[in-house]
Amino acid sequence: MSEPAGPPDMNRSILVVDDDESTLQMLGTFLRRHGYRTITATNPIRALELLQTETVHLVITDLMMPHVDGISFTQQIHQLPNHAHVPVIMITAYGNDTLNDQGMRKGVAMTLSKPLELSKLLDLVGFATH
Repeated sequence: MSEPAGPPDMNRSILVVDDDESTLQMLGTFLRRHGYRTITATNPIRALELLQTETVHLVITDLMMPHVDGISFTQQIHQLPNHAHVPVIMITAYGNDTLNDQGMRKGVAMTLSKPLELSKLLDLVGFATH
């Protein structure tokens, strides 16, 4: 991938949503160490509540979660007036072209397959937040 978009803006907030708490903690810590403000939620319902009061510049979400999948969650995010254009990076262990195409048609900006390459995630985050 190309060079990152530049140093992070400390005012950029990223909402990370994953039902696996160890993944959630790892991503939150990793992004904070690279200068981003992070907000975390263990499910899409809580994430949507947070989006009512928080300004978010990017959402990183898992595909497979309880209550709703990452693609449907992306659609719900984009229905919120202040978040209609927030980019969403979807993380999945089930990455394939059909899933990627479906996600893109439903508003997912980028898809990243597990196991995560953290340097690639950081590049995507830098691109999406600038």
